[in-house]
Amino acid sequence: MTERTRPIPSRITDPRSVEVVQLTAVPPTTPSTTTTPATTAPITTPPVTTATAPIPKQPYRAPHPTTPRPVTTSIPILRADASGIAAVRAYEDAPSTSTIAIPVIDIAAYTRSVLDLTMRLAEVIFSSGAGAEDASAAMLALTRAYGLRGTEANITHTIITLTHEDQSTHEAISRSRDVKYRTLNYAKLTATSELIADLIDEPTDVAEARKRLATIVSSKPQVTLLYRRVGWSLVGAGAAALIGGGPIVILAAFIAAFVIDFLTTALDKRRVPLFYQTVVGGAIGPLFAAFVPLVDPTATPSLVVVATIIMLLAGVTTFGAVHDTLSGFYLTGTARLIEALLITGGLVAGVAGSSLVLSKFGLDLRINADLTPTLGILAIQLVAAVVIVVGFGLATQVPWRAFWVLCLLGAVAEAIYLGATSSGFGLVWSSGAAAMGAGLLAAVGARIVRTPPLVIIVCALVPLVPGLALFRGLLQMSDGDINGLLNLLTAGAIAVALAASAILAQLIVQYVWGPGRSLQRRFVGPLMALPVRLSRSSKPGARI
Repeated sequence: MTERTRPIPSRITDPRSVEVVQLTAVPPTTPSTTTTPATTAPITTPPVTTATAPIPKQPYRAPHPTTPRPVTTSIPILRADASGIAAVRAYEDAPSTSTIAIPVIDIAAYTRSVLDLTMRLAEVIFSSGAGAEDASAAMLALTRAYGLRGTEANITHTIITLTHEDQSTHEAISRSRDVKYRTLNYAKLTATSELIADLIDEPTDVAEARKRLATIVSSKPQVTLLYRRVGWSLVGAGAAALIGGGPIVILAAFIAAFVIDFLTTALDKRRVPLFYQTVVGGAIGPLFAAFVPLVDPTATPSLVVVATIIMLLAGVTTFGAVHDTLSGFYLTGTARLIEALLITGGLVAGVAGSSLVLSKFGLDLRINADLTPTLGILAIQLVAAVVIVVGFGLATQVPWRAFWVLCLLGAVAEAIYLGATSSGFGLVWSSGAAAMGAGLLAAVGARIVRTPPLVIIVCALVPLVPGLALFRGLLQMSDGDINGLLNLLTAGAIAVALAASAILAQLIVQYVWGPGRSLQRRFVGPLMALPVRLSRSSKPGARI
């Protein structure tokens, strides 16, 4: 029995194109006999049977609803460099009837490589202290620079998601990363921000960009752990001097802050929850305060506790929580706010528990709930604020070139705060005025020292952390006084006023001096961790 054969047509077009060639069955070939004139012998051609494997029936695929571009035989091999970026832009910007070569081989791989690089850069700045809006803006700007249109970025507290949809095939490629741990590392934030600015101006090869990012991530810290620990100790000592402490109180606050950072770092390495780390840190302050009267009976031991509270509150993410909430990232902002409340609750529990245990052993801290800061000479207050700023800059690894700006703005913010409180504006409005002034000047200082405004603003506002109001409310609540709740609310209002005023100052600067109108069409709040061109001109510069 002879099998029926189905010859394959010599030309088959793409089923998505306009012309479709149907495959039809052809009857089998029959033996042919050639007859010659009578003068020659008949030549009979033997039958030839060609046995081929049957072609399986292919399911019918309907054409794409949109008319695709005609496929050409020239398929370029894309690379993640300038030529590859130009090819992608030409492909996505061309109309559907054009006859350009479609990079069907490497376009998906190129897109994945760009998305991966973009998400790694956003993860570094987000985990180093930047807000959700800055990370989203960085991802969108980078994908546009590398020729990818139709990209969407989303951040929900610890999850970063980036999706790109091909405009011709409507196929989407999505990537996500989990940011598990966040620490304040302003040296890494600044270096990554500069890399992002360079890639937006002149996109380089993806492999080369990843090497530069890996160099930033794997580089040694700007200062060793010992110097960072000394930085936190300077924050505690400066806070003690700021609220009127003497030499013994300042020394006790310095040692207590050193021990607190040592214990919390050890607990963090063992993955102890942050709440319990703060409980331990809050319990250290009263222990050191109990020994102050033994050395100097005239000293006020409660100032040591207040200084350690300011030192622990300096690293709380209240600024980031307010920034994300005001920028429209309500889920991320709420999560950060809950984290800040959790840290504050652990701090309160540690201080209250330690004080209660010491009172059982007859060690009275002699804390006065009506404690007020001693203003003293203005120069002493300004020097104490500068010490706090320098210590916080060491602890968070601020670039060395920005330290003089931090010291200047820290002193200016403290001077505005003292002047406003002396004029009777209240704690909340005085804090807001100081943050507004520091925020306006930070825009100029950030351009001079080539550092993101976020780094300068957060460091300059550390001396204004409401540690005293929080501690006063804690004491009153422990005594059953309902006024303690009002003091706790006042502390929260001060923290919100500091963040909201600084953000408003940056928004005003970017609206008046920079491309604020174009930014507001895409984002709600100001960009504080990325380089923004503060000019209305079209000259190339930094570039979000």
